[in-house]
Amino acid sequence: MVQGNLKLKSKQSNRITKKQQNPKKAAPKIIKPKKTIAKESLKLTKIHSGQLMKSTEKLIASRVGHLELIKGSRRQVEKENKQASNNNNNNNNKKK
Repeated sequence: MVQGNLKLKSKQSNRITKKQQNPKKAAPKIIKPKKTIAKESLKLTKIHSGQLMKSTEKLIASRVGHLELIKGSRRQVEKENKQASNNNNNNNNKKK
């Protein structure tokens, strides 16, 4: 006798977590140069790309007009503001 088709129950899918939906992609591998000439050229490109970014930001800020350019790093600016406020407090105390 010939058997009929097997009737298999479909399995219920397990709960899909957020990590399963959006797996994290691997970061691109960065191969650092080993030869001194290549190291120097990498260093120069890094410097030039930084200067290019800086000049581009200045250009965009000048075109927009209302953007404020901050001179120095955040820590330097905070230090200058702190010194200015201390000087103002000292001057006010001397006047009293």
